[in-house]
Formats: sequence, C-alpha cells, structure tokens
Amino acid sequence: MVDSTDETGESLMRLLPPLRRATVQAVRAAEGLPNLPEAQVLLLRTLEAVGPVTPGRLADELHLARPTVSNLVRELASSGLLERKPSEQDGRSVLLVPTDHARDLLEAFNRGRQEVLARALRAIPEADRDNVAAAVPSLGLLLKQLQQMGDQEG
Repeated sequence: MVDSTDETGESLMRLLPPLRRATVQAVRAAEGLPNLPEAQVLLLRTLEAVGPVTPGRLADELHLARPTVSNLVRELASSGLLERKPSEQDGRSVLLVPTDHARDLLEAFNRGRQEVLARALRAIPEADRDNVAAAVPSLGLLLKQLQQMGDQEG
C-alpha cells in the first residue's frame, strides 16, 4: 500500500529536476549567459563558497567521485574559468580557484536567478506564492535529513 508520504516523495522527485532545469534555462536566456552544464556551475559556486581547495576536498564537498571532479576541473580550466594554483603548504598539491571571468558569470547567474524567480513568483496567485514560501523551511529540513542519511551510508 502506498501512503501519502510515498506519493509526496515521488511527486517531489518528478518536479525538482525540471524546476531546476527550467530556472537555469530562464536565467541563461534573460542574462545571455553561456550554456555551462549545471555540474560546472555547481562546482564554481562551491569554490566561491568554500574558497580555494584541493580537488579531493572539492570532491568531498560536492559528494562526487574524484574522477568526476577531475573531469569537471579539466573542462573548466580549458575554458578559462578555473585556475590551478600551487599550494603554499604542500608544494605537491594544487588549489582550485575560479577565474575573474568565472566570478563574473556566477554573479550574472545569481542576479538573473533572483530576477527570474521573483518575476515567476509574482506571476502566480498570491496563495500559491505563500505556499511556496511556507514550504522553503521544510524543504531545507528535508535536504538536511537526506544529507545526513547520505553521510551515514557513504
């Protein structure tokens, strides 16, 4: 027997990926931004949040396999969006740092995301806006729970 919690989970999983993709597409169109894969944008956002880190620490932060991060780093470096700088503490390791161009793109993505989401929220009925706003804290709790479960299992 399927209970409402199972149905809610399934509905959420069907809705979130297209919601994210639609948001990214709308932001790219509104800001005239390049078609960077979401994984690359996420990697750059993470570097902005945590500062220069080694590829291994970045993989841990993103909960991704190291080879996956290595591929993303290689692509971003070849696109001029990421620099590898020698670590001052350990001359054998490198620290990953977004370039100024990458920071400009992230700023445009952030600005565009705020504007696009605000415009979309204003276009739906007020009661639905209120429901979305009320759901945000609960979605944050759900995220924390899922992260804890992933950390325990991984």
